[in-house]
Amino acid sequence: MAGLDQLLRQHRVIICAGSGGVGKTTTAASIALRAALAGRRTVVLTIDPAKRLANALGMSGEGGPSAQVTAEGIEPGHLTAMMLDQKGAWDEMVERHAPSPEIRDRILNNRFYQHLSQSFAGSHEYMAVEQLCELYDAGTHDLIVVDTPPTRHALDFLEAPQRMADFLDRRVMKWFVRPYLSAGWATLQLMNRTVGFLFRRLEEATGVSALAEVSDFFNAMGGLFEAFEPRVRRVYELLRSVDTGFVLVASPEEQVLAEAEYFCRKVRELEMPLRAVVFNRTHREMTAGRQGVSAGEVRQLVARMLGNGPGAASLSANFERYEMLGRGDGLRMESFRRSLPKGVTAVQVPNFNSDVHSLAGLRAMHPFLFAA
Repeated sequence: MAGLDQLLRQHRVIICAGSGGVGKTTTAASIALRAALAGRRTVVLTIDPAKRLANALGMSGEGGPSAQVTAEGIEPGHLTAMMLDQKGAWDEMVERHAPSPEIRDRILNNRFYQHLSQSFAGSHEYMAVEQLCELYDAGTHDLIVVDTPPTRHALDFLEAPQRMADFLDRRVMKWFVRPYLSAGWATLQLMNRTVGFLFRRLEEATGVSALAEVSDFFNAMGGLFEAFEPRVRRVYELLRSVDTGFVLVASPEEQVLAEAEYFCRKVRELEMPLRAVVFNRTHREMTAGRQGVSAGEVRQLVARMLGNGPGAASLSANFERYEMLGRGDGLRMESFRRSLPKGVTAVQVPNFNSDVHSLAGLRAMHPFLFAA
């Protein structure tokens, strides 16, 4: 089983994707730390890390400016941690592309825009990709590691650019710039059922029912749409680039692996480069293989240590339950491995005794992520 060191050498962008709660953030941070220790100028863009891990990376937990990570073995400036500020990233995009200060202010103060930039479906995922493009185009880092947003479906990250493009499509926009919008919601329902359905969906998604505000947003954003379509194409070019490698992070639970299999199929269909799979929080069957001990030997050892009392029986039963857990993990991971395309690296990280929330904990993952 090969480690991920070759992945670091061959790519400028590594994207850690997967379902929510599988350990993408710690995996991304550990990969970035490894690259920085190897002398590469590295930035890790992380999404809402646990507070103690954010503190270990030097971040305040409030988003905004990046933080330089200092630790033994890392050259100054070689590891930067950034936390995605979703609202700030949207505002920066408006600042860059607004044709005038007046239109910029009109957009930033619009209530519909404020909701869109903070909670619209797919907005978080799209701005993660947008910020990735900004970092890549700046060219100031040898490696960019992205921790994708914590969503239930790993595909949300891949589909976000197209979903955002569909929402801002010119064919949709034309409905919002027509003068009869001021006639109100009831008139729209009578005039066009399609438009009525569209507004119902928008109201459900945003909670903003003032049509004038929605119309004003689309009018003001007209100048930005011209730059948006090529930007989405640029995003997909980067996601499919040879510079980019996807690392799928999964746990050995059956439901997680079923979703991971679907993710792998979609990545192939989208021609995006899946390079590695990290099985995180795994359990190893101690009695498996030639070097393992037998269950009988474990029971004898426990009996010698604790005698034949209830404590010994409880400890033996606990060990046997752990063995069943490890056996199940091993079988599911082996089945998943067989479905992977040739050349995709697979590594296992054990279930540690405590959560990883320090640089020392991130280093402790390296023997499992990078060992040959």
